[in-house]
Amino acid sequence: MSARLLLLGGTTEALRLARRLGPETVYSLAGLGRVPDDLACRVRVGGFGGAEGLAAFIVSEDIELLLDLTHPYAAQISHNAARAAEIAGVPCWALRRPGWQPGAGDDWREVDGWDELTRALAPFQRPFFTSGREPLVHLHEIPEHQHWTVRCLQAE
Repeated sequence: MSARLLLLGGTTEALRLARRLGPETVYSLAGLGRVPDDLACRVRVGGFGGAEGLAAFIVSEDIELLLDLTHPYAAQISHNAARAAEIAGVPCWALRRPGWQPGAGDDWREVDGWDELTRALAPFQRPFFTSGREPLVHLHEIPEHQHWTVRCLQAE
């Protein structure tokens, strides 16, 4: 019998691994983006309720190994995964690939919040930017003289 795995996804590597695993594996996604329909493993979508909720899930599902293959910027779930594994008494293996790093010729501008974003984008006619999990509730506030191209995760 194979070990029961909980695979926390969010990266290409996680999906690649999930496609190779069977029904004893639970592949967990945050709920953003499309859920693959070509997997033999069980797919779980949504949060766990912090480290304690994740630990309770691990225990209730008889998980024997927690694999954290989340996005490099998903610090909260990675922290919760390590803590939950400790609480539940199971090993936690994590893939820690580096996040994107600015390169030569790049013009990165990191901002904290909507107000800083609009100030940073003010001089541009057609800005392109990326947004992770942040909901786009402010889109109606885009200045009329601008056309924004936004790369973000699908909210459903």
